[in-house]
Amino acid sequence: MSNPNIVVRKNERSWAIEMISQINLIADKNDLKIKRAGGESTISYNQGKSMFPDVILYGDKELTSILQGWELKMPDVPITDEVFIKDAQRKARALQLNSCVIWNFTYAQFYVLNPDTDKFEVVKQWENLNIRTRQDVFTYQKEWAKTLSEIIIEVNGYLLNGKISRTTIGNVIAKGAINLLINENKIPVADFLKAEAVKNTIIKANVSIWWNDIKAEYTFDEEDMYYAYAKTIILNWAYRIIFAHLIKSRQVNASIIDSIDYDTTPQEANQIFVQITSKCDFYNVFESIQYGELLPEQTWQSLVELSLFLGENGIKTIDQTLLQNILEGSVNTTRRELNGQFTTPKTLARILANLTIHNWTENCADTCCGTGTIPHEILVAKKTKIGVSKAVETTWASDKYKMPLQIANISMTSFDTINMANRLFQNNAFSLECGQNIEIVNPQTGEIMSVEVPKFGAICSNLPFVSFENIPDDDKSYVYKIQNTHELDNKSDLSYYLAVHLSNLIKDDGYLGIITSNAWLGTKSGNLFFKAITKEYDLQQVHISGNGRWFQNADVVTTILILQKRTERIEKINFYVWKVSLRTISQVSDYERNIIDSSLVGAVVNENVLGQSQYTLKQIESLHDYNLSYNSSFHGVEWVLDIQHVLAPLQSLFTVIRGSRRGWDAMFFPTEANRIERDFILPALFNAKKVDHLIATPDRAAFSCCLSIEEIEENYPGAYEWIQKFATQRNGKKKPLPEVLKMSKDIEWYEMQPNEVVEFFTMMNPDKRLFFGRFETPSFINQRLIGLRLKNADADAKLYHALLNSILIKFFIEAVGFGRGLGVLDINKDNISKCYMLNPTLLSEESIEDIKSAFDIILQKEIVSVEDETQDEDWIAFNHTILRAFGIDGYYNNICNSLRSLRKIRATAKDSSDKTVSIRRGDHTLYETEEEGNGYSIAAEPEKPFM
Repeated sequence: MSNPNIVVRKNERSWAIEMISQINLIADKNDLKIKRAGGESTISYNQGKSMFPDVILYGDKELTSILQGWELKMPDVPITDEVFIKDAQRKARALQLNSCVIWNFTYAQFYVLNPDTDKFEVVKQWENLNIRTRQDVFTYQKEWAKTLSEIIIEVNGYLLNGKISRTTIGNVIAKGAINLLINENKIPVADFLKAEAVKNTIIKANVSIWWNDIKAEYTFDEEDMYYAYAKTIILNWAYRIIFAHLIKSRQVNASIIDSIDYDTTPQEANQIFVQITSKCDFYNVFESIQYGELLPEQTWQSLVELSLFLGENGIKTIDQTLLQNILEGSVNTTRRELNGQFTTPKTLARILANLTIHNWTENCADTCCGTGTIPHEILVAKKTKIGVSKAVETTWASDKYKMPLQIANISMTSFDTINMANRLFQNNAFSLECGQNIEIVNPQTGEIMSVEVPKFGAICSNLPFVSFENIPDDDKSYVYKIQNTHELDNKSDLSYYLAVHLSNLIKDDGYLGIITSNAWLGTKSGNLFFKAITKEYDLQQVHISGNGRWFQNADVVTTILILQKRTERIEKINFYVWKVSLRTISQVSDYERNIIDSSLVGAVVNENVLGQSQYTLKQIESLHDYNLSYNSSFHGVEWVLDIQHVLAPLQSLFTVIRGSRRGWDAMFFPTEANRIERDFILPALFNAKKVDHLIATPDRAAFSCCLSIEEIEENYPGAYEWIQKFATQRNGKKKPLPEVLKMSKDIEWYEMQPNEVVEFFTMMNPDKRLFFGRFETPSFINQRLIGLRLKNADADAKLYHALLNSILIKFFIEAVGFGRGLGVLDINKDNISKCYMLNPTLLSEESIEDIKSAFDIILQKEIVSVEDETQDEDWIAFNHTILRAFGIDGYYNNICNSLRSLRKIRATAKDSSDKTVSIRRGDHTLYETEEEGNGYSIAAEPEKPFM
């Protein structure tokens, strides 16, 4: 297995080995923190960058505690050489250490990282000025050996007083080495692949096919398919090397990993992994990736060095969370959508498993397992309840994509299960069927086992967060079939279809526990999803966080659904709000137990931890008739059904419109000097942030002219001049404005209809302030506002304005929408149209005067947040006056409590540093920079009590 490209540097290598021997002698003779030195096997023959230092100091003889790395050169390399210095510091960071030593035998320098500047600084220097040449290293060996002893004692002193840190082999691999491999080799590997693709066009074709299927994984992280594929190649090699070393103490057949050295080629290494797989299984870990052997020499040398480093060091175990973080760290996890698979927090996975699995002896599965957090937690729980062997045999996991399965296999493996065959396999959940045969290898015999997919007693899964726009092509045939049979909307998330399909894999009376986004709580497609799953299952529990997002690496708010496949309906649904953050729950085991026990028995154990609202399915349907979103069900809203006799649809009293969307504001809302005739200038409101009283003053002029261009030219020179100013202008796409602004045959490009003016308005996507303003003169409004016009011109506008600002309609506005990932209320014209309000036709003349009198006081006050309103005596008196007039004043506290709870949960999804708001498009959300004038901001306090 010779390699002609290797350059031999026997002199430097031999002196490094000699130095390691000398340090070990010093450590043996003294009682030091430094117990041993190593690095012999990883000292590379090649001249490129190496991953690890020439010499490594250890704090134990098992070589698991790493203290410091040294970088060595011969005297012909100056101690001031920048490459020499930076290389040593680079390796120190890779080892997760804050110190290093460099030595060229003439000088030695001891560096320690300054935490304030994040720069390494020299704290000690030693000199042997009589050593100038390579020959001098041999001649003056006694002299530099004495200096070596002095350095060891000095470093030991720093270790004794804690001035320099130590690390473990697990930290080196999980936090340093893999990232170093990716960062230093991604571009060289990508460039190598590109060059090879020029010689062989089939390579480019295959990588392109891979990229089209998987590119959503690299959203906002990698735009070049070769860079993305290079990462995959590097990770594939790294995990195979790591895991083989990890299991070799229990799987003797994996010990052949130690035969990989600098003379081994990638092709030969692949054959070594084939041998390991044939004897030990772990196919999902050890399977090679297509074109994985196409590596530049330096990258392959780094991978060999990694293997030799692990072979030399005492690698025993690597924490599963750290391994998952390696995979997640390779892609920008705050932005990526690996077909929706954001890594499930361990505590959340454990709670999901305990809520879902009612019989631990039955087969359980995660059919979208990703990196394996959920099946790992199922295995851990099953081991204590039914034993290791049964736990492995009854825990199943699969995923559509190969890449996460490599980590999932590692996640599901521990030292007591290494000789057992994990039920882990690659399969699209949509095509998975009971009775399907899956082939895996028996690690004890090396023989192929055929196992049949059973009916499952429980399926627990964090379903992919994939919107309808991004559903992969190969899933669409399954989606269309389910859509037709279950009447799901064509804007349904992928998770909706999966939840319905999974009922085919669950036995009667079995359970499904899933994590989904909260989008279904307040959308049309979500309504149809609710109907579909309640036909297939009993929806027993819905959980949501009332104290911070569960997934911190994604701008997504999530829910847990617990469903049971039954033929006899219970029709009782419990909606639970977690009042403490997931971080706090993970630190206080009693909280986790409270949530699990309360949910299983349907009775809250600790109200400071969990809130509960219970409804029958009929009640949920009745509340939905009043257009309350499912999101409102978490907040004890059954009282709405008690007051339905005094309610009226808002749209029966008002025409609701969105503000003018005419386009080209510079023309239709002029700000510069002009000669437009006053007949064509109407008032407009552009900036709602500056509205501080309920009677609003327009802040902008609007140009509204509906005459023919001939009539304008003949009689109105100012308006004609203004129109002509824009007649030759083009938009950002270089199209003429008369072309893009033309709306229909009856409306000219320069027209903005005066019938778009309104008397009342409110904001889209409101936050702290929730109010309906009124104009003394009907006005135009900006498109970020929602306008209302009275259908009855003779109606009492002041009374209607008062009712629009009651606490009840503010509850309805919150209840018809729901909070998106960035915390603002997801509300629009259609949501407002669907609201109910108190029916003014039911009021007596005396009650009307009482309401208007109380409202006069409110009109004098500045607009404040809803929370401040509920603490203000005038607002409290005003709301009591209204509710008393309708005979429902006894429900004031119910309304306040539900409103506060709705707003609290919405606010907790937003981080105080966020400067964007979520904007709806259809049933889904886009993200838009905060617009001046609408004031979208709220500070969440995730560690404070919920109520």
